[in-house]
Amino acid sequence: MTHKGILRRWKFTGLVALCALPVFVAPLVHFLAVAPFGSTVFLWLELPLFLAFSLALGGMVVSLVLLVNRRFRPVAIRTLIAAVILSAAVLMGIQWGWHIRMTAFHRLAERSAPLIQAIRAYESQHGSPPRDLAALVPGFLPSIPGTGMAAYPEYGYFVSQDLSEKEGNPWVIIINTPRGGINFDEFMYFPLQNYPTKGYGGSLQRIRDWAYLHE
Repeated sequence: MTHKGILRRWKFTGLVALCALPVFVAPLVHFLAVAPFGSTVFLWLELPLFLAFSLALGGMVVSLVLLVNRRFRPVAIRTLIAAVILSAAVLMGIQWGWHIRMTAFHRLAERSAPLIQAIRAYESQHGSPPRDLAALVPGFLPSIPGTGMAAYPEYGYFVSQDLSEKEGNPWVIIINTPRGGINFDEFMYFPLQNYPTKGYGGSLQRIRDWAYLHE
């Protein structure tokens, strides 16, 4: 093999490795968003992945057209391979990242059990839910807990003034969980467990006794 051939092969190998990188980037982005030291800033890194996926689709179309021309066929084949790897890496990375995100919210639902129990105990003792989470301290909780996610650190607690709201629940917990960009996802707890399939601007996914609102 000539020197140019070896150099061309190494360049193509580097290109393939670069195209496969999104399979690791998306999971890392979601991990950093839901970690105790995370931030929603990391989620903005997903936007270039969607751009890369669009470019990969365009590259596949162009390469398929160029395959009919013998002169451009070698370049078209390399472009097609790189585009297929890139698009597959983006899709796999986003799916893996989403799995990491949902697993984190499963764990958050588990960690939130003491808070739910404290609210129910207050409600049972006083005949009505607490006006805010501070009312639970120190009788029912030593302190107001955090979520353990730096990107979404606080529980939002709301007492329903009108039982026609929030499916008739007397109180609800809502954590704002945006995924970057213009997004209004939420993680919510209804004590009556009567989550609708759709509503509140999106669809709801049940996660243990909670529900994740995909806005």
